[in-house]
Amino acid sequence: MAEARPITPEPPVVKGPASSEASLPSGSTPLGAALACPTCGGRYPADFKVCPHDATPLESAPPNEEEDTLIGQQLGGTYEILRVIGEGGMGRVYEARHMRLAGKRFALKLLHAELARQPDVVARFQREAQAASTLTHPNVVGVYDVNTAPDGRPFLVAELLEGEPLGEYLTKLKKLPLGEAVRIARHVSRALGAAHEHGIVHRDIKPENVFLVDGGSLVKVIDFGISKVGHGNDKLTKTGTVMGTPDYMAPEQARGDKVDLRADIYAVGAILYRSLTGRKPFSAPDPMSTLTAVLTQEPTRPSTLEVSIPLPLELVIQRAMAKRPEERYANMRELERALSPFDPGSGSLPDGMNEMVSDAPASTTVSKSGSDIAVESARSVRMARPGLVFYTLLGGSWLLGNLVAAIASLLRLTGKEPTSTESIMALAGASAFVITPSVLWFRHVAREIWPSTPRAMQAVSRLKRTVLFSATAYGLCALAVVLFETVVEHTSADIARPMWWLGVFTVAMVVGFVTWLLGRPRQQG
Repeated sequence: MAEARPITPEPPVVKGPASSEASLPSGSTPLGAALACPTCGGRYPADFKVCPHDATPLESAPPNEEEDTLIGQQLGGTYEILRVIGEGGMGRVYEARHMRLAGKRFALKLLHAELARQPDVVARFQREAQAASTLTHPNVVGVYDVNTAPDGRPFLVAELLEGEPLGEYLTKLKKLPLGEAVRIARHVSRALGAAHEHGIVHRDIKPENVFLVDGGSLVKVIDFGISKVGHGNDKLTKTGTVMGTPDYMAPEQARGDKVDLRADIYAVGAILYRSLTGRKPFSAPDPMSTLTAVLTQEPTRPSTLEVSIPLPLELVIQRAMAKRPEERYANMRELERALSPFDPGSGSLPDGMNEMVSDAPASTTVSKSGSDIAVESARSVRMARPGLVFYTLLGGSWLLGNLVAAIASLLRLTGKEPTSTESIMALAGASAFVITPSVLWFRHVAREIWPSTPRAMQAVSRLKRTVLFSATAYGLCALAVVLFETVVEHTSADIARPMWWLGVFTVAMVVGFVTWLLGRPRQQG
C-alpha cells in the first residue's frame, strides 16, 4: 500500500468536571491513560500499542496536574491555566480563564513539546485553528484564538464543551433509537455542509469527533486537524498518504487518493450505520485489515442487523456509503434532505407515505420534508432484489428464445425445415452461447449489486427498460411486417420467413443493447 500516516485509533473521551465531560476540537484520552514512546518520546492515545515511528512498545505516561508547571500560569497575557482536562496524541488540553473577562472559560490546547519541533505537525495544528475559526455555525466547535507559549509551543483557544463524544455515548448504549440517530446525523450534515461551502473537507468524521452538548440537545463537530482547506492542492497531504480513521474512511481516502466533500458524506453514512446497528460497518482485528475491507467489501445490509430500520432509510445509508464517490449524494444538503423524513423533529408524514415506514417499530415517528426518499417508496425498495431476480430470468429467457429462433431461421435459409435433432442442437447451441455471460452476470450481481440497495434498484430499472424496450421493438417490427405483407403486397402475413425473422431479431437485440448501454449510471464528476 502507499505510504501511510499512523492510522488514528478511536480515542476515549476527555473527562471533564464531576459528572460532566469537557472537550475541544481534538480527540483526547483520560488523564492517566496517555502512552509515551520511551525511544522517541512521542505521546499517543491509549488505543496505540506500539510507536508508529519506531515500533517500540509504548509505556504508561499518566499526566499529573500537580507536576504540570503551567497550572496557574498565564499564556499570551490573556489566559490563566486552571487545570488539565485531558491528554491527546497532539497535545495537552487545559481549562483556561480569560484574564479580563473573569466569567469566560475556554478549552486551551497546547502542542506537545516534541511535536512542536516538527514543521508538518505544527502546520496541521495551525490548520486546525484556521479551519475551525473560519466557520461560524451552531454545529461546529468555536475556535477563538491562536498564539504561542513562552517556550515556543503553539496553542489554540476553543469553546469549552460540556457533554460527551458520540463515541462514548454509543459505547454505553450500543445503538440509538432511529429518531435520535437521524437527528444527530442531520446536525453533523449541516455542520459539514457549512464547512464544505468554505472549501473545508473534514476527512476525519467519526463518533469521537461528534460531541453531544447538554444531553445531546446540541451536536458539535470537532477536530479539523487533518482537514483539507481550500480547493487547491493540499501541500500537507501528498497523494498516496492515508489519513483518517479506517472504520469511517471512504475507499478513495483509504487508497490515498485525493478526496473531496464526498469522503465526508461517506463518513456520515458510516456513523449512522454504527448508531442504528450497534456495529461498525467493517469488523476487523487491526487497522490494515479494516482498510482492506473498506476497499474490497460491502458492509452487511443495516436492515439485516437491525430489523427496525426502514428500508428507505437503509437506501439513504447505503447510497451515502457507496464505494464510488459518483454514486453518493452530491453534497451534504442532499444527504440532510434525504434524512429529514426520518427525523421526528421535522414534521409529520403525510398519510399517503405510511408504507415508507411499515418496517419501523410502532414507537418510531417519521416525517417528510419533500426529499427524494418520498418518491422512492418502501415498496420499490422491498421489490428491488425480487425484481432483479425476475427481470434477470425474464431477460435470459427472452435472449435464449430469440437465439433459438434465429438459429432455426438460419437453418431454414438452406431451403429445408429443421429436423427435431437440429432443433435440439439449436437449443443447445443457444444455451452454450448464453451460459458464459450468464455466469459472469450472476457473479457480478452477487458481489457488486445484491449487497447494495441503491445498486439493486439501479440494476432492476436498467434490466426492466432493456427487456421491455427490446420486446417492444420486436413487437413493432413484427407488426410492421404484418402490415407490409397484408397492405402493401396484399398477401397473407408470413412472419415465419427466415429473413423477416432474422431482421426482427436483429432490431430487437440492437435496441436492447443500446438501451442497456444508455442505462449506465451517470458520473457526477
